[in-house]
Amino acid sequence: MEEIEYFKINETMSYRFYQMPKELFKNPLYKDKLSLESKVAYTLLLDRLQLSKLNKWFNEKGEVYLIYTRVELTEELKISRVTAAKVFKELSDCKLIREERIGQGNPNRIYIGKIKSEDLEEYKIRNFRSKETLLLEVKNRISRSIKENTNNTDNNNTNKINIKNEKIFFADKVSLYDIELENLVKEYGIDKTSKFIVELNSYKLENGKEYSSDYDTINRWVINKIERDEKKDKYKNKQNLSYKNYQQRDYEDFEQFYDI
Repeated sequence: MEEIEYFKINETMSYRFYQMPKELFKNPLYKDKLSLESKVAYTLLLDRLQLSKLNKWFNEKGEVYLIYTRVELTEELKISRVTAAKVFKELSDCKLIREERIGQGNPNRIYIGKIKSEDLEEYKIRNFRSKETLLLEVKNRISRSIKENTNNTDNNNTNKINIKNEKIFFADKVSLYDIELENLVKEYGIDKTSKFIVELNSYKLENGKEYSSDYDTINRWVINKIERDEKKDKYKNKQNLSYKNYQQRDYEDFEQFYDI
């Protein structure tokens, strides 16, 4: 059996590389709309684009095009023709390619669309609103769960507590046992427990992470993160208040100050 040859500290890599844009995996406009095959295909097309520039393949507007058929894609990625057709459609739907028919028997020209950056402020606003909405939903789910468990305890006091031996999802990606939820609420209250769940849910969705125990993960780092964030916000608010008070002492006419 042939041994593996490993890289050593003083060696440099001499391979040729395809440049795959990170935005395909991070940008909300593309990361969930493109399959892995489509992301790889776009990378291959970008590489071919450089060859088209050298060959001076461009139209009257100066737009560079290339020739790359579905058959070539099936051979290069070892995928079916159905998958290749799906790849071209996904890239077209995301406005990353445009095909131009030349004539019967001739392959289409393909123009490559540039990756767009979503407006950062709009992205922040949308995510902030969705986070606030989720926080309210989680609070309601926690309250309902606590109420149901209380009723079950009251109704089954002869049997002590009727605990379900299954986890409950309080967000898309976060689930807890009743006893785990009870421990968190008892120590931190409903509001903070809701923040823990929403924070972990966002992290798992954004990074594709999965944990064997969301409860352990919350205790391991989520609680510390939320408490650090709250301290930072409190400090910023205090600094802003101090700054405003200092400015107000310099202006007797407050209305004139706020009109500046």
